[in-house]
Amino acid sequence: MEHRSEALLPLTPREREVLVYVCEGHSSKQIGLKLGLRPQTVEAYINHMRLKLGATNRCHMVAIAIGHKLCDDGDRPT
Repeated sequence: MEHRSEALLPLTPREREVLVYVCEGHSSKQIGLKLGLRPQTVEAYINHMRLKLGATNRCHMVAIAIGHKLCDDGDRPT
């Protein structure tokens, strides 16, 4: 299935940072602890990214991100 290119809107630096952790399999709670955010805030970032990427769910979002090389850990501090 092809993704609409217009659905691949640019992600903010914070969204990309969260996305790297999602791609690594971290939960919203774990990501929140690492970034100093509430889990609900992390979920909001994930939902915005999912819509921007045109994904139907979190797993689909990760697949799209991997396919477009958006899961590069250079987007988050070590």
